[in-house]
Amino acid sequence: MNLQDLVYFNYLADTLSFTATAEHFYVSQPSISMSLKRLEKELDTVLINRKRIHKNLNLTETGEILYKHSMQILQTIHTVTEEIHDLKNQVVYFGFLPTIGGQFMGRLMPHLTKFSASMKLIEEESSDLMLQLVKSGQIPLAIIGSDRPTFTDDNLLQILLKKEEVALWVSPENHLAKKDSVTAAEIQDELFISLEQGYTHQRIFEQWTEDSHIEQPKTLYTKEIQTALSIASSTDMLAFMSDILVEDHPRLVRVPIENAPYFYISLIVNKKLNTTNHFQTEFNKTMIELAETYGVE
Repeated sequence: MNLQDLVYFNYLADTLSFTATAEHFYVSQPSISMSLKRLEKELDTVLINRKRIHKNLNLTETGEILYKHSMQILQTIHTVTEEIHDLKNQVVYFGFLPTIGGQFMGRLMPHLTKFSASMKLIEEESSDLMLQLVKSGQIPLAIIGSDRPTFTDDNLLQILLKKEEVALWVSPENHLAKKDSVTAAEIQDELFISLEQGYTHQRIFEQWTEDSHIEQPKTLYTKEIQTALSIASSTDMLAFMSDILVEDHPRLVRVPIENAPYFYISLIVNKKLNTTNHFQTEFNKTMIELAETYGVE
């Protein structure tokens, strides 16, 4: 079976348009028709009904079968091609959150010069999404944040890099700015700003408000860290953040919380992932050794 014929068929089955398929691949419509005929001859079946009595094209039962398997075949070929490319070019993958993992890059990169030319950085803003990418094997290892110190997953190796208390961040003009610390009772009626659903800080915030008996806190949610910090620095709202997300913001003052919750930063590695890329295996080993050297702060 001609692989290109299968590629054409997959797109044709998806769009049910010879015109759209031809335009997509920059070929003539007769080329698409001939490709389809080759497949039908080889499989001894009609894959697409295209008689004039039909106003629109539609897949036959055998066409549906081929369409289903063609997607799997092409995805497998794509994966194989990527793995061969990565092996030949010694590509290594490393996932991190810019606002978290970026804090460690200055210390890590001097020890990773052997891999720097081949490194492919996978950046995501959500620790939850990055965790799923590592669990699924799409990324072999990553630096992420978490609301718990350890993961109960036998497929993951976790090395804790940093543990820090979450605090409130307020503008210098806020009435809480000069306090050494605050209790939950003192800020019961304040207006908070926090990261929204899908972010680790949102879970920490909701658990903290529940544990602190703050019922239905008045909260503005955002998916952008810089948006939260900007709003907190220019209003009386309280940003609920760990130190690593704030850095040295000139217009924010850190106010500690009594019995503050913790934010955990870890290197996680999919230790069950089988890879033929020995360069990636060596990179993983180096990263684990570095993480064990630096953790826990």
